[in-house]
Amino acid sequence: MKIFTERIKDLRIENGYKQEEIADKLNITTSAYGYYEQGRNEPSLETVKEISDIYQVSTDYLFGKIGSSNHQPFYLVDDGLTLSEKEIQVIKLLKESILHELSENPEENVERLKRYWNFINSEINR
Repeated sequence: MKIFTERIKDLRIENGYKQEEIADKLNITTSAYGYYEQGRNEPSLETVKEISDIYQVSTDYLFGKIGSSNHQPFYLVDDGLTLSEKEIQVIKLLKESILHELSENPEENVERLKRYWNFINSEINR
């Protein structure tokens, strides 16, 4: 797959790695990794995941399904509700502080929270 080989080579160069350094991270030989960049061999799905983790990009980016390397993944929580990693992080922080209180009367409390948030933003933007 040509796009895959181009992207892993470009990412390696952009991040200042040598082939042998990436091979070491993947626990494979330098020549095996070089074959991935040349398109002579294809890595296992587990290796593709490891490559995406090294460069902090999605596998969709590596395979050319999306064009942006900084694509935010979304997680399906429930029908009609997906959250990004940043949104999940916000919920975790709220869970540690005020989420329980907000959930006692969700509609009213979320509406109040929105009003406070809008007030704070208007004060900041003065």
